[in-house]
Amino acid sequence: PYKASDVLRIVGTKQVEMGDVAFGFVAGDVPELNALSMPFSCTSMDKFYETLAPAIEKPINTVLEGKFRSTSIMQWVMPPQQLWLTKPVTGIESLKNLKARSWNREQAELMRLVGGSGVTITPAEVIPALQRGVVDGAFTAAVPALDWKFNEVTKFAYMMNLTLAHQAVVVNQAALQALPEDLRKILLAKTREWAPKYRTEMIAADKDARKTLAERGVTLRDATPEEVVRLREIAQPIADDWASKAGPVGKDMLAVAIKSCS
Repeated sequence: PYKASDVLRIVGTKQVEMGDVAFGFVAGDVPELNALSMPFSCTSMDKFYETLAPAIEKPINTVLEGKFRSTSIMQWVMPPQQLWLTKPVTGIESLKNLKARSWNREQAELMRLVGGSGVTITPAEVIPALQRGVVDGAFTAAVPALDWKFNEVTKFAYMMNLTLAHQAVVVNQAALQALPEDLRKILLAKTREWAPKYRTEMIAADKDARKTLAERGVTLRDATPEEVVRLREIAQPIADDWASKAGPVGKDMLAVAIKSCS
């Protein structure tokens, strides 16, 4: 009964004791924790788990505890976001004048900077919009692209590894402390056990989804190293603008993400 954008608030008010929080969806509540929505801030799932997640655990919990009396007990990420298109692409120049369904302001701004435009539509409208030509493409990871049968409406993908969708399992602090000590230890032990499983399973799922989509007729074109450098240059003002408004926590979190994942 709850929207993704409401999860943090309902955990904080103990309407539920625990929830999966997608930081991109709660950017209005904790804008300083949305650093990984900045294009190319972190594009490696391995580096996220090995280096970045441990480095940002403390600042994340400082914000969650201060604003929502909650704490993150596990972080995880979805595979990289790609651009799925109804038209072939031969590089960055091919994106001019194209309309792409974007998850957030940053993706829409990137499209503007390459000469296209970003469109905001609900998930349920994405496939019909692609079918009717309302949009020329959509940003999402390979796993949901396969789940939503993008292969039936998009025959090309520009694999630019734009961002990782950053999520966390968040628990109300009072509820966590109210658990008997043995149960609390079991819960926390399970999160330590499951984080590596999320990593392994998501990496495998991304690889399998790409393979299946290719087998179903989607041409997957990797951005060349030169294109990646150029895309990062084009997108830099987006991160700079965000960091100037995100306060010290957000600015530091973005810097740590870039350093950890480079």
